[in-house]
Amino acid sequence: MSWTHRERVLAALNHEEADRVPIDLGSTFVSGIIIAAYDRLKEHLGLTHETEIQSESQRLAQPDESVLERFGVDAQFLRFDGYETERKIDHNTWFDEWGITWQRAPGGQFMPIDGPFLDQEPDIEKLESWEWPDPDNPARYRGLKEAAAAQRAESDRFIILQASTLAACQAQWQRGFAIWLKNLYRHPEYAARQMDLITDTAVGIIHRQLDECGPNVDAVLVGDDMGIQTGPMYSPAIYRELVKPRHARMVQAIKEHDVKVIFHSCGAVHDFVGDIIDIGADVLNPVQVSAKDMDPVTLKEEFGDRIAFWGGVDTQRLLPFGTAEEVAAETRRIIDILGKGGGYVLNSVHCLEPEVPPENIVAMFDVGVEHRYAKPA
Repeated sequence: MSWTHRERVLAALNHEEADRVPIDLGSTFVSGIIIAAYDRLKEHLGLTHETEIQSESQRLAQPDESVLERFGVDAQFLRFDGYETERKIDHNTWFDEWGITWQRAPGGQFMPIDGPFLDQEPDIEKLESWEWPDPDNPARYRGLKEAAAAQRAESDRFIILQASTLAACQAQWQRGFAIWLKNLYRHPEYAARQMDLITDTAVGIIHRQLDECGPNVDAVLVGDDMGIQTGPMYSPAIYRELVKPRHARMVQAIKEHDVKVIFHSCGAVHDFVGDIIDIGADVLNPVQVSAKDMDPVTLKEEFGDRIAFWGGVDTQRLLPFGTAEEVAAETRRIIDILGKGGGYVLNSVHCLEPEVPPENIVAMFDVGVEHRYAKPA
């Protein structure tokens, strides 16, 4: 049979082998390519089109159709520009609807520098009285239905809607990272109520978004970073008591619309994968193989029959500093491990940064394009 892009991804997420491993570039804010890296890639490929911006705040390029075709990309980002959730203060500073001020670090990413509950005593009444984003604001969804329908008509790629960041990260940014971590232990009632209010808002928004999109969205990406390089960011016991119930509410709200859930969490999240499966997620992204206990062989053996993997090609050492030959060899190894029996979408671990040589990007994706699953005898 001849596989469409969408069929290829759905097969992988259903733990089936298609003709080849599905490929992603730019379908989400955590699986894209930084503008400077994209411009280098264009030059290497001899392409002269103007670089389109996918996200100014995250410095992401929107890959052109010529690039998507060149690399056999099977998934795409649901693009919708109808509602502004951010207010630009100046070129290096912006303010979002969650009350968080973001500022660009010199030469780098935007970082949160202020939030509505920063440096305050834990006061639940202040949480309750704060003006949270309104899920019922009709302006938020104006044009979304048409945008989703147009993308479905224009392409047979697997379409992904990027949802709001989940409760833990949003709470960290509103409260301050260190303070929020302390709250989990010293003021759990406050931490729980803040995450409930965030989740109430996010659930309301996602229901309305998916009602508008109807059958023209295949998956929703949600995310909450729970790991660092050397282990969990906080204890699995605290996660299960305070954070997991809020994650479960969001994931189940999405699953009510019969779409797949891609769960993003960087770092060493081995200890949480069983929980991510338990709440109903279909995919783990980005599979940070360089972090502790994130060996792909172990992950596939322990969890590969219950969750799919999206990512897995190392961005800490291999892609920026390896040779094209090393990248190709490691990409084949990752596909052989994570793609066995389906259950894998090829992509880098998080976004491609400017340090990554274009030759290495080509080497990674060319392995995916050339890959073929063995036909049954």
